Amino acid sequence: MGPRGKIENVKREMRRANIKILGMSEVRWKGVGDFVSDEFRVIHAGGEKGQRGVAIILDKTFSDRVTKIVQHSDRLILVRIAAEPVDLVIIQVYMPTTEAEDEEIDQMY
Repeated sequence: MGPRGKIENVKREMRRANIKILGMSEVRWKGVGDFVSDEFRVIHAGGEKGQRGVAIILDKTFSDRVTKIVQHSDRLILVRIAAEPVDLVIIQVYMPTTEAEDEEIDQMY
């Protein structure tokens, strides 16, 4: 099941709790994407194998104000949002656990 099938529960909870911006880790979606689902914009970055993955979900208040997206890896994504008096920069990071390879941990730092 792709990102669109899994997003319904998240959207329902965002509406219920009145959450405007939500960062998620371990979404397990393949590749990078940027799509609209109802009144939410979903920007995500995943790997080739559908492991790890990060996403940022924005409600309609912020969706149209995105000025920059950096889908760096399946562990790091950045979204800049036009705001006053300064822009907002949202960074979602999925850090490796202590069980990960030392090289992977060093690369993230």
